Amino acid sequence: MFMKRIGILIFCFLLFPANAFAASSANYRIESDVIGIGGNSSGSAGYNISDTLGQPVIGLGTSTSYKVQDGFWHTVNFSISLAVDSQNLDLGSVTPGTPITGQTTISVTTDAWGGYDLLASQNHAMTHSDAVTTITDYACAIANPCAWSGNGLGFTLSSGTSVEAKWGASPNHNYAHFPASQTVFHSKGGYVSGVDQTAVRYKLDVPTTQKSGQYSSIITYTAMVKL
Repeated sequence: MFMKRIGILIFCFLLFPANAFAASSANYRIESDVIGIGGNSSGSAGYNISDTLGQPVIGLGTSTSYKVQDGFWHTVNFSISLAVDSQNLDLGSVTPGTPITGQTTISVTTDAWGGYDLLASQNHAMTHSDAVTTITDYACAIANPCAWSGNGLGFTLSSGTSVEAKWGASPNHNYAHFPASQTVFHSKGGYVSGVDQTAVRYKLDVPTTQKSGQYSSIITYTAMVKL
């Protein structure tokens, strides 16, 4: 028994933290202001820094009901871009008991000094063309990926910058299922010069009772700057 044409459609989005800092009237508009005695942006191939002298309060403050970004540099606009090597991934055919794999390379470029987060979600479990039969998601979650065992669709990070230890390492990667809502699965702290790439590897296996046919789902990746 074998399954045919296991496909994943991949979407990409970008998120920027919201800031409220403009002051205006009928005669003027101040986008941002600071009380300080100096400061500038500087960088090289290995670092990027934005500093301000004489500013009494800076940083990020949060609670369950608010988020405050204090300080002049939180008003600076950052850019971020995200690209994947393919928006349609055909995993091919799977024979029950013999897992198949595939990979998506995510490329992020940003000038944010705090780095960026990568988030992912899945619209639903992989679903047969009959619109009823599904392939069960892999058991483990992003918070606690586990060694491959059993059936379902799972993913891991096979390479990237500062990949979290929880994802394991070749040949002993740990896997998790894609959640229904956008969830951070990788966080890169600090400034990165140029394009930063992360490889997401998929793994899929099914039981012998799985109905043959075409299955598909949509995976959405989002990149969000960190301040």
